[in-house]
Amino acid sequence: MMDEAHSALLLLGSNPWAIAVAIVLATFVLEDVAIVGAALLAASGVIAVPLALAALVFGIFAGDLGLYGVGAAARTQGWARRHVGEARMARGQRWLDRRLIPTLIGARFVPGFRLPTYAASGFLRVPFLTFAATTAGASVVWTVLVFTLVTMFGVAALNHLGSWTWLVGGALLALAFFSPKLVQSQSSEGGQ
Repeated sequence: MMDEAHSALLLLGSNPWAIAVAIVLATFVLEDVAIVGAALLAASGVIAVPLALAALVFGIFAGDLGLYGVGAAARTQGWARRHVGEARMARGQRWLDRRLIPTLIGARFVPGFRLPTYAASGFLRVPFLTFAATTAGASVVWTVLVFTLVTMFGVAALNHLGSWTWLVGGALLALAFFSPKLVQSQSSEGGQ
């Protein structure tokens, strides 16, 4: 029984479409880690570059649309409207209207800002097509940039690290996971 499960996992792991689905799902957990992982898989020939990039862009864009949808859904909930307040929503909408495109693009590049910015966009009724086009463009630029850098330099760097590879990988994973929390805690301390 164990040999059958192991064989099934090996077969699944060698299927590029299964790997692409795993990449899409990974973007919902930690986007940047998914980009780095997919780039390393592509650089080592496990998955074709176009398929890895397509899976990344699809997953990231779907996540962005999901955040917008969460904000839009919260808008219809009376408790959310009461908690935020009509005056604060109107102020937020005016502010966002004046700075929409730079704000949406900036949220893609600043750790920890995507969730509040994209959900607020849905909540404040940012025009969906503007939101979708801007976030799609920013997602493609960011994904291709990071993917290309990791593909070009990541495998060579990993080869030079030797036995330190796992330690550096763990440190990068921890940095990707905790840096948004650090940015948020620093910004909340500065605002007080």
